[in-house]
Amino acid sequence: MAFTDSFLSTSIGSFPHLDEREVLPIILRNFPHIPFWPQLPKRSFFEGMVAQYSEGFPCLKLKEKEQRLWVDTSSDFEKEVEEFYVAIERVDLDTFRISEQYARGLRLLNDLSQNEEIRQKIKYIKGQITGPITFGLALADQEKKPIFYDPTLREVLIHHLSFKARWLEKKFLDLFPGVPTIIFFDEPGLSALGSAFSGLNREDVILSLNQCFSAVHGLKGIHCCGNTDWSLLLETDLNILSFDAYGYLENLSLYPKELKTFLERGGILAWGIVPTSEDVLKEDVQSLMERLKKGVEVLVREGIDPVLLKQGFLTPSCGTGSLPIPLAEKVCQLTGEVSSRLREKES
Repeated sequence: MAFTDSFLSTSIGSFPHLDEREVLPIILRNFPHIPFWPQLPKRSFFEGMVAQYSEGFPCLKLKEKEQRLWVDTSSDFEKEVEEFYVAIERVDLDTFRISEQYARGLRLLNDLSQNEEIRQKIKYIKGQITGPITFGLALADQEKKPIFYDPTLREVLIHHLSFKARWLEKKFLDLFPGVPTIIFFDEPGLSALGSAFSGLNREDVILSLNQCFSAVHGLKGIHCCGNTDWSLLLETDLNILSFDAYGYLENLSLYPKELKTFLERGGILAWGIVPTSEDVLKEDVQSLMERLKKGVEVLVREGIDPVLLKQGFLTPSCGTGSLPIPLAEKVCQLTGEVSSRLREKES
């Protein structure tokens, strides 16, 4: 799929609101071309980054009051895993559905799909899934060992998240026939890559990500809001690299060869140029446009085609779920305004 748009705005996914209906006008006003369903982690424990996609995982144990979940392999594990793989063999996507209890914001898609005026503006529909590294490091077994380090459980989690992504993509296509889809795999856990405390193996990480990507037919991307080994991500089969351009652009510029190869094969950058912290209070449209311009210049000096750098998305640097509501709404407003101004300049 050739991508030629410049700086279309979208967001990472999470909001601090408790009611998805309060978020809908924010999305339509600031992200009309690439709407998405909002995650509401403050509404419920079930909408947390790991819990939201844990539904249906074999031998999952959950204590809502303690806000705790884990995998208990000490009983009925073989039976539940066997049933899990039967559903995989049958391609039973409904087994992997994300129910309303876990994602209230998903029902906004039904409203969007029934409004013809809104539909005419939409160029892509975006969704998000917690990536296999972050999910596998955060979810542990009864011995408190992260499941990513267990080869059997890692294989289960890759299938589990892959089928969650397939179910989500099918939902998009059913509601919006013919509209291209985007699925981001959110991977803040990749910030630990290469640290002394991380036992992550490069080959395992690449294989796990690529297996999840292979389940998605539309555009697939990774969002990583911290610093990481960018060469590893650029080596995977992703289409979109979503990164914190406000805080980590210079870190990305340390990998010019890999970035150039990625962009020349059709890869796309999602520039997270609007900070999702109190730093946003000292920024305005002009200052963020100037910051982005300087970032592009840094990469151009490394030999990267400026045309390819501009054919991308514009986003906040991360989700806004942990922010106060007024600050989250300011982040969205600035993202939408910067996108509009940049696209006006490009046209």
